[in-house]
Amino acid sequence: MTQPAPTDQNEYRAARSANAQKLRGLGLDPYGSRYDATHSCVAARALAGPAPDSPPSDVVRLAGRIGNLRNSGKLVFATLYDRSRADAYRQQTLAGRAEIDGAEAKKERGIQLFIDLKTVGEAGWKVVESLDLADWVGVEGRVGRTRRGEISLFVSSLTVLGKAMLPPPHQAGADAGDLSEEVRSRQRYLDLMQSDASLDVFVTRSRLVAEIRRFFMDRNFLEVETPMMQPIPGGASARPFVTHHNALDIDLYLRIAPELYLKRLLVGGLERVFEVNRSFRNEGISPRHNPEFTMIEWYMAYADHRHLMDLSEELFRSLADRVLGTRKLSYGGMAFDLDKPFRRFSYHEAMQVLGGVSYDDKAGVEAVCRKMGRDPADFATYDRMANEVWEHLVEPHLVEPTFITDQPTWLTPLCKAHPQDPAKTLRFELFMAKMEVGNAYTELNDPDIQRQRFGEQVAEATAAKDKEAGIVDGKIDEDYCTALDHGLPACGGQGIGIDRLTMLFTGRTNIRDVILFPTMRPA
Repeated sequence: MTQPAPTDQNEYRAARSANAQKLRGLGLDPYGSRYDATHSCVAARALAGPAPDSPPSDVVRLAGRIGNLRNSGKLVFATLYDRSRADAYRQQTLAGRAEIDGAEAKKERGIQLFIDLKTVGEAGWKVVESLDLADWVGVEGRVGRTRRGEISLFVSSLTVLGKAMLPPPHQAGADAGDLSEEVRSRQRYLDLMQSDASLDVFVTRSRLVAEIRRFFMDRNFLEVETPMMQPIPGGASARPFVTHHNALDIDLYLRIAPELYLKRLLVGGLERVFEVNRSFRNEGISPRHNPEFTMIEWYMAYADHRHLMDLSEELFRSLADRVLGTRKLSYGGMAFDLDKPFRRFSYHEAMQVLGGVSYDDKAGVEAVCRKMGRDPADFATYDRMANEVWEHLVEPHLVEPTFITDQPTWLTPLCKAHPQDPAKTLRFELFMAKMEVGNAYTELNDPDIQRQRFGEQVAEATAAKDKEAGIVDGKIDEDYCTALDHGLPACGGQGIGIDRLTMLFTGRTNIRDVILFPTMRPA
């Protein structure tokens, strides 16, 4: 059972509504008001002495949700949880606690409330009798240990801060793992309420973003914002979402990437910029793709893609150290160590060494294509077919952090060509756990070549009837080319998907598990 049936909800709601009325009868608001807590639940636990006869702490004030509640006559025992349960879960994970999903481990992620009629008095006891599981409360008291050694807050006063009119999932019949994926994604509040592991994912995600900002600001980057609605989509190959602006009577496109606007800022003299951005691509949904997603993109004047490879290694290690406390990651049964130097292969070298076939071996590549169940004749060009074969052969070998460099020019119209071979570009893609997590260029800053590349991109996509090439009505961003005419310094730029980064750092293999409210078909 993933959630209570409507009739059950009505029964639960009626009982809880009656308790809310009892509070109103006492002159109290069951939905509370301001309450100033002094400690988190986990921090309060640390105040307890080592033994039952240790002196209690000074008075503390805590606020959170009631996770367990049992009445023993003139004593009530409850467990209070707040957001610090995610930090405790993370520490238990790092410590390798085998019983992390067990009752003892979960107990350590909150604090027991010891509520005694004698201490809270008759008026306070009436409030206690009106409590239900999942109510939000504020409590005041001293931290110590019971005679059995249980760390507890000995409550002297209790305030209701928010009455829960429906029960938590476990009381309504859903056990620890029984919320379906559908319910977890649609009703994220139930998922976060029930699962410390899920709460940890989103706390970790928030801290990753905060650390990314700190990392770049410490290196003299400026955080900027660029348009989400654009007259011409650009910066990536993807089908855009389109909307209409009534006042201007024009179609606008939700951005597929912020790249072209960020490089305009380098033209203007902002030599180092980054944006934590939301982008949108009107394409399929999969365990690794959501139509609305988050990226970090940054651009550095006077740098190239090799500089960015070194910076990427530094960034990932810094994030692992500061957010996780370990450089050893595990994802989908694959383990890898960020402490090791990241591997580096060229695109063609990877196909030969890891895939076992040469890019230039047309017969061999076509044979692999047929083994994949595809007909080489279905592809508009050999390069398109070979790239799909490359993905099939090479990506399964990219478990360890690996930079793939020197991609074909046709794939990357915004990237500077390789000086020894104009058919290749000065680019890299970063892979971990068989998944692309980053993409970087030595940026093309020659306006004449850029115009030529845009024209070739339009012609190639039109011939291939590629609706996901980011080309709309054959338009190119002429203003961006004009910006290049004014001078874009030699520079490098890179993007990393925050969603996939969070997947890697939390071990989640479905992108829906790291997006608070993923895109879904209406229920």
